[in-house]
Amino acid sequence: MEWILKESIEELKKMLLKEGWLAETLFNHAINALKEREESSIKQVLGRKNEINVMDMKIKEKALIILATMMPMSVDLRIVTGSFVISSYFENISEKSLEIARKTLELIRQPQLKPLVTIPEMARLALIMLRESMRMFADQNVNGAETVCEKDNEIDNYLEEVRNELMVYMMEDSKYVKRALLLLEIAQNIEEIADQATKIVETTSYIITGKQYRCFEDKLYTINSLENNKGENT
Repeated sequence: MEWILKESIEELKKMLLKEGWLAETLFNHAINALKEREESSIKQVLGRKNEINVMDMKIKEKALIILATMMPMSVDLRIVTGSFVISSYFENISEKSLEIARKTLELIRQPQLKPLVTIPEMARLALIMLRESMRMFADQNVNGAETVCEKDNEIDNYLEEVRNELMVYMMEDSKYVKRALLLLEIAQNIEEIADQATKIVETTSYIITGKQYRCFEDKLYTINSLENNKGENT
């Protein structure tokens, strides 16, 4: 029975990493379409909108079967339940990528508002975070977790920079408002994707250690140490 459980868990992990690869691919293609203003690339992204939903359902079904029939314990239990949760994060990342593609399709039908600098940099960092979070889960290794938290903090700062810059355009002339809002929504989607990557790191850290973790500012804390840290700062 033990070897059947181990094989089932390995299969579940492979399914989850495949879903993560698809989420990464959709995000990468959506951002490239934004940078290149390519309608054909956008439609390719939008054409894959059902794949991630099917993968998510299959992963959750697999996890439930393992829980119901094999009664995993300890780290095996955390892997199975954690996979259930992480699958939802990958689904959310894919949905945000599809939203970026939809906003880009609307955006490229109008003249370009400004050269894109900060938003592609946000996306580059978010993509690194996503890949690193997937590596952590695949290797079952928490090394690099704080690097992800640091990049999430950078992205938050970039979002504020983008928001301030686009506000100037909107205040300058009403004809810029629609394009500026689309760019702001895209930047917010990227920031939300980065947040999902940090949640994958937090969940993976729990799977490995059995302790609850949260990214706060640019560090990874256990819940207890985070509460103590907040207490010291008040």
